[in-house]
Amino acid sequence: YRKWDDDNRWELIYGVAYDMTPAPLRVHQDISGYIFYIFYDYLKDKECKVYEAPFDVRLPEGDEADDDIPTVVQPDILVVCDKSKLDRRGMRGVPDLVVEILSEHTSKKDMTVKLDLYERHHVKEYWIVNPDGKNIMVFKFDNKSKKYKRPETYFPGDELKVGIFKDLKIKLDDVFKE
Repeated sequence: YRKWDDDNRWELIYGVAYDMTPAPLRVHQDISGYIFYIFYDYLKDKECKVYEAPFDVRLPEGDEADDDIPTVVQPDILVVCDKSKLDRRGMRGVPDLVVEILSEHTSKKDMTVKLDLYERHHVKEYWIVNPDGKNIMVFKFDNKSKKYKRPETYFPGDELKVGIFKDLKIKLDDVFKE
């Protein structure tokens, strides 16, 4: 996919190519920028790092070579706390937290294909941000059942407590501020 002769961004999920164009709308960028800033500011002097798309996350099925990995995604925002997973191309392995912001072009994939993918790979926390509905669904991985728990849904007026960090809270009024 990195050698394809076009200007589009692509994701591969189990070997199936998904076109990442068109460019996100302004509201998507506003929300993404705010959430990224909150994580960036919080993580300044900590071990974990936050990244935003485009950033390749290679999710191997085993010990296959990088070019043979069938799943490479570009989450809108991700947090990784194990720096050994990072390399010059992005990361190889599972992020600790993933944020996907719904758009008309990606919402079905984010709510079905990626939800299943992140659960299968044991991403600790997966957020689905709905700009139109002004809510965030937070899926937290349960190590005992090896599945996501029922999602917690947050709306303006709520404060979202980030599950992977004990002392980080995000006010949804600020996330969805016009």
